[in-house]
Amino acid sequence: MKFDIIQKTPLYNAFSEIGKRIFLPDGIFYWAGRAKNEAELIGTIGAAYGFEKDFIDGGNSDWLPCYLKDIKEYSNLSVKKVVTYTSIGGLQETREIWKEWIIKKSFYIEKNEGSLLSRLKKYITTPVITGGVTNGIFQACALFLSPKDYIIMPNKRWSNYDNIIDKFLGAKIRSFEFFQKNEINIEGLRIAINDVAKIQEKIVILLNFPNNPTGYVPSKKEGSEIIDLLRSCQLTHNKPIIVLVDDAYEPYIYSDNALNKSIFYDLHQLDENVIPIKLDGITKELLIYGGRIGFLTLGIKPHWLDNYEDLETLKLELNNKFEGFNRATISNPNSFYQVLTHDLFIEKGMDHIVHTRDKVKNLLKERYDYINFELGTINNPEISIDPNSGGFFLFINLNPKKIKATEFANHLLKKYKVGVIPIERLDENVNGIRIAYCSIDLNKIPELIKRVNFALNDFS
Repeated sequence: MKFDIIQKTPLYNAFSEIGKRIFLPDGIFYWAGRAKNEAELIGTIGAAYGFEKDFIDGGNSDWLPCYLKDIKEYSNLSVKKVVTYTSIGGLQETREIWKEWIIKKSFYIEKNEGSLLSRLKKYITTPVITGGVTNGIFQACALFLSPKDYIIMPNKRWSNYDNIIDKFLGAKIRSFEFFQKNEINIEGLRIAINDVAKIQEKIVILLNFPNNPTGYVPSKKEGSEIIDLLRSCQLTHNKPIIVLVDDAYEPYIYSDNALNKSIFYDLHQLDENVIPIKLDGITKELLIYGGRIGFLTLGIKPHWLDNYEDLETLKLELNNKFEGFNRATISNPNSFYQVLTHDLFIEKGMDHIVHTRDKVKNLLKERYDYINFELGTINNPEISIDPNSGGFFLFINLNPKKIKATEFANHLLKKYKVGVIPIERLDENVNGIRIAYCSIDLNKIPELIKRVNFALNDFS
């Protein structure tokens, strides 16, 4: 496929070596698609088919993908839908409904049908389905990061980012101190952007709100400061700023003062070449943890294009590259959970999904309030709690001169039977424990914090 329109946009030069190379060739799925529409006898795709009566006792005369009869005992979903291969980018109807979901979520927040909605409808790609949000993060990073390229991230971050970026792709992380006086360190982010701009023709940033491991969500004021910073830095350096937005925990905001929407929406509204890529999925958003269905959506800037035809061609070209990544990594996404996701939206509706999920959100908010209250009763100068107002976690910083995170987590587990995740990167000034209060019953939170306090006293 030619990529004539992409090459006219800032995206092309921002692509990694792989990003420029990758495309979806006319392989098995191309010929299978053509055969489905044009052939009388189809011998293309490697899925066994037969008349149901020939492989299922009591089956009918329908020509179906072969399946094990017992599968029907575990789901009411159509066997014909859930055992077949789907297209490389995912079921088109599931992709389309997730795009509607992204647009609808902005309506829940903004409560109007203004410029944001019309821009979203026209200028975002139809999401490509990935193998969970993690696979989407990998694909987005691979699209823009060649070996030795830098990506900017806070020092408080999900450890698997390092695994993907450093260990797998051979790229580098330009870390900045996440917090300054219990707010996001805007100046630290600015310095990191300026440093990277001196050595690269692109700036790549990864933002994750609510943040894993801290539970941090910017306040509305901080959110505006982040947007203003990125706008001014893009104008100053005249280089594209690619912002990967990890929205895995997007709906779980517990403070009225916190930014109540994905930062993707505000980034998408910018006319400057601050280019957001939204990475979300059913894992936390629909509470289907093992479903492994994620979505990758790119925000297009209107000024890149001269006409509607170019816009549609650009979307096709981007889709080809995204599907090329899918074909090379996961082949195509999980059929069962794509069908389940689609049917859930169609049969129950988006308002119903939000209403039923709010029961879980309220449950977590109670735990969030309670655990922060209990932590406030600990009077120990060797710890501090990072700002948190959403997600599934919070983070307790430990004084590295007296308490090493891994030693503390081991002691807490062995003596007090409490499991937490230690994060110890002393070279980045990170030394503390992540507590996943999402999996702790409300009534057990006081006992949890009591045991943490006992363990802290053991180190004093």
